[in-house]
Amino acid sequence: MSLHDIIETDAITVFCNVNDFAETVKYWPNRGAGCSREIKAVVMREQITAFSEDGQTNLPAFQVHVANSSVTGISSSELDTGGDLIELPPRDGKKAEMRSITELITQDHGMLVIECR
Repeated sequence: MSLHDIIETDAITVFCNVNDFAETVKYWPNRGAGCSREIKAVVMREQITAFSEDGQTNLPAFQVHVANSSVTGISSSELDTGGDLIELPPRDGKKAEMRSITELITQDHGMLVIECR
């Protein structure tokens, strides 16, 4: 097993484990026009904020950590910032809402960190 394989496996089995910090969210490619799939993610809620285009509304932003995989997460090759959506609750215990994936913050062979608004 190569180091690349170990990093991919750890991303799925360690970081994206729902028994620890991860939760199940839905990934919607193509602005929700495609089929969604449930993935495991670590969601950092409202860590950063931005203002709307009119400068009047403070919009929460979410950092979402997912496996760099088209099967168990989102692969960097399929990600379309500005075109893909993630469905997640804004707080624990709240109903899930659709959020636009606005930016790829960082990536490696195992994980992607994306920003959603």
